[in-house]
This record gives sequence, structure tokens and C-alpha cells, in this order.
Amino acid sequence: MLCGRYRNGKLLLLSFVLLLALCTYVYKRHGKPTKSHYNVMVWWSPYEKQLDYHRKCGDVECRFTSDRKAQRDLFFSGYLFHGRKISIHDMPEKRKIDQYWGLYHDASPKNAPFLLHGLDIFNLSSTFSRHSTVPLTLQSFTTLEELINYKNMYTFGLKTSFQKKMKLAPVLYMQSHCDTLTGRELYVKELGKHIAIDSYGNCLKNKTFPDGITNDSMDINDVQNFYDFVSKYKFIIVYQDMICEDYIADKFWKSLSLGIVPIYFGAPNIRNYLPNPNSAILIDDFATPSDLAQFILQASNNEDLYTSFLYHKTLDVYPISNQLLVNAIFKEDIFYLEDRKTRGIAEFECTACVQSFHQEKQQSQQNELSCELPFFPPGNFTWKALPRIRKFLERARMEAAIMHKMAGVSET
Repeated sequence: MLCGRYRNGKLLLLSFVLLLALCTYVYKRHGKPTKSHYNVMVWWSPYEKQLDYHRKCGDVECRFTSDRKAQRDLFFSGYLFHGRKISIHDMPEKRKIDQYWGLYHDASPKNAPFLLHGLDIFNLSSTFSRHSTVPLTLQSFTTLEELINYKNMYTFGLKTSFQKKMKLAPVLYMQSHCDTLTGRELYVKELGKHIAIDSYGNCLKNKTFPDGITNDSMDINDVQNFYDFVSKYKFIIVYQDMICEDYIADKFWKSLSLGIVPIYFGAPNIRNYLPNPNSAILIDDFATPSDLAQFILQASNNEDLYTSFLYHKTLDVYPISNQLLVNAIFKEDIFYLEDRKTRGIAEFECTACVQSFHQEKQQSQQNELSCELPFFPPGNFTWKALPRIRKFLERARMEAAIMHKMAGVSET
């Protein structure tokens, strides 16, 4: 009898010691002993090589790490993917039904073709689309101060003087890549037959930067010298390589902040984001490159017409008439460009962590990325880009099929 009690007591003590050891291990490893306060997510394709940190997201403490071994963690709940780093040949082997996948992609689908047909493998997304879970539509927007500050621009008179003294063309073009999906280089080449264009990039290059001018983003002095030089031009071509709603190149916002009138082809709904109705010359509004060139020449020689494109710089009262843009600026609190990407990633991470923790079953909608291919400007000068578009679309469908099969998503 006594021996039985002794043995039971010893077993009870041993069980207590083992339970205490387990709790201590979990606490030391995770900082929180229970699932009710903790969650782990693995950046499978991280935005930086090595990541491992904790973030408090509401009532949930979340660990985000690029260490793939963490997928064996007791509190692991899903994967995060950076779109620029995704490879269809390097994905998790098998997706469990309760596993969450989140996509962060701050570029166009050109860098990840499968997204045109495979966005629905993710539970949530953070993309340029205003329809995504955490939209990045205005991430490349300049600061409000830069946008409206007239001190960041040269006047019409000074720009005209620069044209004569420095032998500058009215139009600036800077692109490194030819053979685009939108036939950009084909259109610009035709436009150049009707108006002078200074092209400094590797594509259609006909001019080199003056001594001392480089576009070195790592050197603040070089950047400022570069911006000062390009702002001497009256117009700049901003012709995007993908045509998607809400996808707006950072070059567009930068040209507005520098007081250069953008000649724009890109997002079909760009008018929703213009500071004022005439803040850009839209290529879609002209039947041919010749018609566009005639209008640019007219504006280049007419101060009143030219200045009408820069009301966001020249008007002291209500410089931005687009209330939708104003509301978006203040809603997203995007005053500091250097903080914006960091805040965007943090919001994406917390949204993913909290949703996966609470098992909020969601699925990104494929129509979130409203992209059009082929999509060319008027004039029928870019049809030679069709073969490369067909090749790109074939690759997109093939990659999407692989991703759907791997992720267990039915293609319907």
C-alpha cells in the first residue's frame, strides 16, 4: 500500500518536472508559452537575405523569419513571399490545408509572370492594386511637400533658356531596356521622327550625361545633381512596360515633383491619380505620334499652355484639385518616403500574422491584378511587340499551372 503511494507520488513529481521543463523550453524559445499569444511566419522568399524579428500585432506577438527550419515550430502558421524573389522551382514541398500564404509584390507582374493567372494561390496579398489586402498603390508617391513645392522646379523661361544654351531637346527619355511588352521603344522611335528627344538610357541612346552627372542612388549628392539636371527639361516620357490598373511607375510621381510634364502611357485609370486634370499629357489622347509631337511643340512654345500642366506647383491656393488623391494621401499618412516601404511591409506582415492566427479563411481574387496584354497606344506603330507578348503570356500560363498544381488550387 505504502509502496504504491510512493510510486504514484514519484510519478506525479516526475510528470510535474517534465511539464515544467517543456514550458521552460517553449518560453525560452518563443518568449510566449501558449498559442493564445504567439504566431510564427516564415519568409520563404524574403525581401532581405536574413530576417528574424518579433513584431507585436494587436494582441498577437508574431515572429517573422527567413529561417526555413522555423516551419517545424509548434506555432508556425504559414509562409510569406516577396514577388521579386519567387521561383517556381523553389517553393514549399507540400501545402497543408490550414497553411496561410501571403504575397508582397511592389512591382508589375512582368517580374513574376505567373501572377497574371496564379494570384489565387495566396490567402492575402499586398500589391499595387487598390483591391489587394494591403494596397501599395501610392508607395512610390513622392512626398506631398515635394509635389507642391515650387522651389523644386525651373520656370518656363529658365527652361527655354536651358534649351538654347545647353542644346537640350524639349523631351527627355531615359530607359535601359528595349524589347518591351508594350512596344515602348517602337513608339518612342516613331515619335522621335517628329520632335527632338534626348535619350540617355541604353535603349535608343543618342546622348550622354554631362560630366559630373550620374544617377547613383547610393550617393545623395549625385542624386541631387542628377535631379537638378533632368528638371531643366520641359517634358519627360513615362511609358510603362506593363499596363495594369493602379500600376504607376515611380518615375511618374518624380517627374511631377520636379516640375517636368510627363508624357504618359500606363495605368488606364491614371486620371484618378492626377493632381489636376491637366497634370500629364496622355499618349492615349492622340491618334498618332505625329499628332502628339505637334501638341508637345505647341506647349513647348506657349508659356500659358505649358504652365497649365503644372498647377500643382504654381497655384498657391488649392494646388491639387483631385480630392480623391488628397484623401488617399492623408488616409495612408504618406508624408515620409523613406518610411513608407518599411511601414508597408510591417502592415502586410501583421495582417498576415493576425489573419492566419485567427484562421480567417480568405483567398486573393485573380481579378485583383487588372492587366491588359496586348495593350498598345493608338497609331499601330507597336505591333512588332506581339511575338514577345505571346511568348510572355505562354510562360505566364505555364508557370501558373505549375503553381496551382503545387498549391492544390483548382484551375477553373
